[in-house]
Amino acid sequence: MSKDALKKTVKKIGEQSVPIIATALITGATRVSNEMNDAVSESVNDENQSPKVLLGKIASTLRSGAIAAGKDMMTNGLESIKKNQA
Repeated sequence: MSKDALKKTVKKIGEQSVPIIATALITGATRVSNEMNDAVSESVNDENQSPKVLLGKIASTLRSGAIAAGKDMMTNGLESIKKNQA
């Protein structure tokens, strides 16, 4: 494969991946935001809750947001591949 063909292929892959990544990041950020709001409101309502519990919820929220973003990226990527093959 020539250098120019490789550059064109990389550019095309980059252009096609931007919307997939953007959608996944929005999904992950939305999920993190919603779960953070839930965790904080639960913490405010339960004055006896230890900071360790809140920090554990925050870590869990960040993890689930990252997982949601990854799943969304994989789903959208597979749909894009199937659409391009058809």
